[in-house]
Amino acid sequence: MVVDEYPLKYWFHPSELELLICGSEDLDFDALERSALYDGGFTSNSQVIRWFWEVVHEFDENQKKQLLSFATGSDRVPLGGLSKIKFIIAKNGPDSERLPTAHTCFNVVLLCEYASKEKLKERLLKAITHAKGFGMI
Repeated sequence: MVVDEYPLKYWFHPSELELLICGSEDLDFDALERSALYDGGFTSNSQVIRWFWEVVHEFDENQKKQLLSFATGSDRVPLGGLSKIKFIIAKNGPDSERLPTAHTCFNVVLLCEYASKEKLKERLLKAITHAKGFGMI
């Protein structure tokens, strides 16, 4: 066992060490919504932002993990929960056929000002489902 020779076994219980390394399983997207920031003209009251959160809260657990991976580069919840992520949603122009994009190094999702909730949902699902990240497994 690796930790037998190191003081880690005195500092952490195995479950605490696992949490530090693997992250939490608690996908609390309400906490992420409360801590989210907005840029480029979006506010928490913007119609597209309200639709975005309605759609995200309807997602199943796998889709939420896909969104987290799309936005941050990891489907793991950091120590302290999703509220600890500096998650930013920025406007990426008027309504268009473009898919949402992300800057994973900065936890930024770029959304067009889609004309309907249905269009936003369709475009977002396509983006998170087909995202490959860095192509590393």
